[in-house]
Amino acid sequence: MDFNFVIQIALINFAAAFLQASTGFGYAIFAMSLMPLILPMRYCSAISAITVVVIGLQMVSILRKKVRIKIILLPVMCCMLTTNIGMYLLMHCPEHLLRIILAVFIVLLDLYFILSGKFHIKIRKTVFNGCLCGALTGISTGMFNIVGPFFMVYYFNICDDNLQYKANLEMSFLIAGLYSTFLHIMVGNITMQVFPYITTSAVAVIAAGFLGLKLFQRLNRESICRIIYFALPVMAFMLIR
Repeated sequence: MDFNFVIQIALINFAAAFLQASTGFGYAIFAMSLMPLILPMRYCSAISAITVVVIGLQMVSILRKKVRIKIILLPVMCCMLTTNIGMYLLMHCPEHLLRIILAVFIVLLDLYFILSGKFHIKIRKTVFNGCLCGALTGISTGMFNIVGPFFMVYYFNICDDNLQYKANLEMSFLIAGLYSTFLHIMVGNITMQVFPYITTSAVAVIAAGFLGLKLFQRLNRESICRIIYFALPVMAFMLIR
């Protein structure tokens, strides 16, 4: 274990968690775009799973009064049903292929946001939409522990305000992260070798969470949209670099 690598992983997770706390999404996309430069993909996904749990516990404890279980129940259940598929792909498919698939998803997501802003496209709260967003999230969670993008699209359109949107998103992160962590333990991705990376990253994301949440409370929904439009294609490029 290289101490410099531990510090680098912690800094990546700090930056990713700050993005997550201040905009409501982006932790895993950012972290999983950079951590594989240092560690094997399977360990990066495992580290991300546990830090998502830490972020979720922190944010849900703060925003718990805004969580609406009726909103998150269906998409989270569908997410858990398909996470095993994503985990299978992570363990058996070439890494570059997985990155290309995810990058395409992210670009399509960004196009949706741009078009929805221009043509006022809205996603309604329906069983189909909830199941689709949850199922896609499960696959991306299993592959790269990226929980946010598809949940983000769904919750952003159906929640009443920024804090309710963020609270439901973070609660979904927490549940998906717990299940993903369990799967990583079962397949042997969480070992003593990665424990120092996990502990330092956990401390980093807690600190970043408090700072990022203060910024989030000052942003309006239009500002959040602009951040999302810019960030998604950048993250997609980083995945296929």
